[in-house]
Amino acid sequence: MQSSRTKPSTKRRGFTLIELLVVISIIATLMSLILPAIQNAREAGRRTQCLNNIRNVTLATLNFASANKSRLPALGYFPSEATYVAAGGTASASGRIMGRSWAVELLPYLDQQGTFDRWNKDIPFNDGTNAALPDIYIEAFACPNDDSAFQQPGGLSYVANAGFGTADVDITNDAGAVQHSPVAEPFDWNGNGTVNVFGSTSDDDDRRITQATGVFWAEFDGVATTRNASASVGKIYDGSGNTLMFGENINAGGTNWADPRTRACGFMFPLDAASVDATTMANASGFIGADTLSTPAPAFPNEAKTGPEGVRPYLNSNHPGIVVVSFCDGAARTISESIDQNVYVRLMTPDGTRLRTTSSSEDPVSADEF
Repeated sequence: MQSSRTKPSTKRRGFTLIELLVVISIIATLMSLILPAIQNAREAGRRTQCLNNIRNVTLATLNFASANKSRLPALGYFPSEATYVAAGGTASASGRIMGRSWAVELLPYLDQQGTFDRWNKDIPFNDGTNAALPDIYIEAFACPNDDSAFQQPGGLSYVANAGFGTADVDITNDAGAVQHSPVAEPFDWNGNGTVNVFGSTSDDDDRRITQATGVFWAEFDGVATTRNASASVGKIYDGSGNTLMFGENINAGGTNWADPRTRACGFMFPLDAASVDATTMANASGFIGADTLSTPAPAFPNEAKTGPEGVRPYLNSNHPGIVVVSFCDGAARTISESIDQNVYVRLMTPDGTRLRTTSSSEDPVSADEF
């Protein structure tokens, strides 16, 4: 009698549903642990690159000053339009043209001598032979977190300290008009009832106090008091390590890095001109004005991230919780978006705390004297 043999089963056993769910949950847990670390590493790399870029721009600015008797470049240059009109250009109501921003002056110090040599300073930044030059992408001008500037033609992420000004976004030197300038901002610092209105009334004390609130100021052809109105490296009386030079604005640039309007290449602290008096310098955060887009204006870091582009001259960054800035001593650092408001304002002013005499037409004065 033959015994029956049972053949071993060749059927392979697969994963049960429970086992599959366990594996998936383990993978998901590992990814949740790893991905934030990867994102943090990427953000750290972008932040480091941003710090390096703004440091290079700041060192280029200091090198410019070394070659120009310690004077920093103007925020923007607005030449006479006479040569431009003679070449076939159209006259403007202001009698000036929108020439170029501080960024153009730094080109030789950022390995862009060829671009600088081709620049025609007698015509606007966006006209004639100049028109294509600002579309050149310069890595040092763009933060990798700024999508509107990074690897974009003419991209600009960094803006210059333009001091205190009226909050209206239209006060930006459009078409070369003298708007954001110590000779035009209507601040009555000394309380004598007279304010600067360009072409009408002037008060030298108010002009010099306004000049003391910022590092960079625009230069307007034919206006003697605006020539070389930017600070000198040796006359930053609050200390070069305590005074902001550049900062991020992800809404900067306007047209491109050569656009000389304040809202395109500078950052300012917006004041309500009607409320300014002798106490304002010590408590400027209490005198913020409205602009045409909001009340009050978004004066402090990261309050105006959503733009619009090229309109709001305030510090804004896509780095979480911080803004990358540089100081007049060449240092590049980050400041928190929750920085004490009065501290932030004091970091802007190069001469806001030192007592100065009003007898000199050369040296700015501070509002502490009044």
